[in-house]
Amino acid sequence: MACELNEVSEVYRYSLDKKSKKFVCPKCGKKRLVKYVDNLTGDYLDDIVGRCDREVNCSYHFTPKLHFADYNIKYNSFLIENKQVVKEQLKPTFHNNELLQESLKYYDSNNFFFFLDSILGPENCKSIIEDYKIGTANYWNNGTIFWQLDLDGKIKAGKIIIYQKTGKRTKYINWVHSHLKKKGTLSVFNLQQCLFGEHLLKENKKPVAIVESEKTACIMSQLFCKYTWLATGSLGGLTEEKIACLKQRKVVLYPDLGIQNNGQTPFDIWTKKANHFAKEGFDISVSDLLENSATDNQKSNGLDIADYFLVENKLINLGPIPKVNSNMEELLIRNNNLKILVDAFDLVEHVNYPSE
Repeated sequence: MACELNEVSEVYRYSLDKKSKKFVCPKCGKKRLVKYVDNLTGDYLDDIVGRCDREVNCSYHFTPKLHFADYNIKYNSFLIENKQVVKEQLKPTFHNNELLQESLKYYDSNNFFFFLDSILGPENCKSIIEDYKIGTANYWNNGTIFWQLDLDGKIKAGKIIIYQKTGKRTKYINWVHSHLKKKGTLSVFNLQQCLFGEHLLKENKKPVAIVESEKTACIMSQLFCKYTWLATGSLGGLTEEKIACLKQRKVVLYPDLGIQNNGQTPFDIWTKKANHFAKEGFDISVSDLLENSATDNQKSNGLDIADYFLVENKLINLGPIPKVNSNMEELLIRNNNLKILVDAFDLVEHVNYPSE
């Protein structure tokens, strides 16, 4: 473990727990609540003090400040003021490659694989599995493992999601390291995530498209292969630490639709972040394709670019879909409404560049 002595003016006393443990959200009832931790004692504040990671569909966020206000207790958010603190720089833990290789099977029991095969056909489905290293957690209800490999091919995480055969995700999410720790074969794991699909950057110099969900990145990689499609894993997963590897690449963000309780949309949130990243030297823009094209109903349902492309244009269950770049005419014949989408991915004016 390396340590670094930093001169800081303020250190927050309360912060969201960085561990993968989740609790039942008081608002939506799903086990997606991340609690606040008292960094002085290491204890959780209260069962209701936390943030639901279903940013769009729930948006529950009860802060320590609100908690103390309920009890008429003076709130001080800072743990240490104007002092030197020792900041621990924990090295990330990596999974071994044997674990990944062992998961690259059992696809006949993998609902996500079934879904991809039904809409994209076996050839495109196989391409996704091989490119993104999609695995099966046969030890956890045959959930789909989205492995996170960094630029060096090191395995930083394995996120497990259980899907229905329709492609709809269930509420059940786990992590490979959590399963191993519960099993007793792993004692310590320092999770430091990277972008899903980051390892693909070494293979090409294409511009990069970033979406929220791993499923969306997989599907769009076969429909619009002019981009290298990566995923943050969540709305809040777009961080400067994660995109550091993209400093020399052209990046386009494709946020989901939706409206949060504070009135902000994913588009608003990612545009604000893009403005910050641009000032830090990133060549980054935000697509307004969904914001301008989607209906109010589609926005309230929180569709992403793959949902809009497949479901709303009735491409689900039509059999294998050709890649746009390889056979655009055939795709357009099947649905003339798709032309606006093809244009949107090929024309610069459909993206918003950050303001100066």
